[in-house]
Formats: sequence, C-alpha cells, structure tokens
Amino acid sequence: MSELHKFLFEGLPVRGMLVRLTDSWQEVLRRREAAGAYPQEVSGLLGQMSAAAVLMQANLKFNGALILQIHGDGPLKLAVAEARSDLDFRATAKVMGEVPTDANLGAMLNASGQGRCAITLDPQDRLPGQLH
Repeated sequence: MSELHKFLFEGLPVRGMLVRLTDSWQEVLRRREAAGAYPQEVSGLLGQMSAAAVLMQANLKFNGALILQIHGDGPLKLAVAEARSDLDFRATAKVMGEVPTDANLGAMLNASGQGRCAITLDPQDRLPGQLH
C-alpha cells in the first residue's frame, strides 16, 4: 500500500512528510515492462523523482500538476515525474543508448555538462488568457 504521512515534532518548529510508493510504484513498473523495462538505474531514478514530486505536490495548496523534468546529454535524454493534486502520479523516461551498470545521475544525464532540471506547475483551472 502506498502511503503519505505528515509529522510534527512537539514543541519544535519542525514538520515533515514521509512518502512510501509501494503498490503504486509497482504498478508503474508492471505497465512499463509490457513496453520494455527501463534499466535498473533509470527505474531507480524515476522512483526517486516520483517520490519527490508527490512530496512537493503534497506540500502545495495548488489545483493542478507538479511536473519534475530532467533533460540531459547522456544516454538518459529525458526523465519526467508528474504528481497531480489528488497525488496520483506518473513517470516516464527516454533512453537512447546504453546506460552503464551502477551509473550515477551525472553519467546518465550530464555526460558533457548539458544536464538541466525544471519544475513546472500546471494549473488545472486556467484563468482567461492563461496559456497551456
């Protein structure tokens, strides 16, 4: 079962959240296997990105989607995790070439220093004149 727990330390100005994507993440992996599984390193990164997107979205009072994207110049060209207001999420990646075993983020995405990250908030209810 996937879970999100908020916590607070009594008497201290500290609060936090813990997310566990178990069943929901296994479903993402199961669906991906039908189209060809990602290398383990890419699946691990997508899992971390999905958890981060859910945690960020859970902290926002925002009706829409939070989209976390990383683009690179290594074998992993694009990785995207999206979390919606109801905390449903999805994740995908575009891999071109061989991902070395035990490759770190830099080796997968930032081979020549051209990697970049974007976090986008996509409102569900756009105001008149707002673009997509």
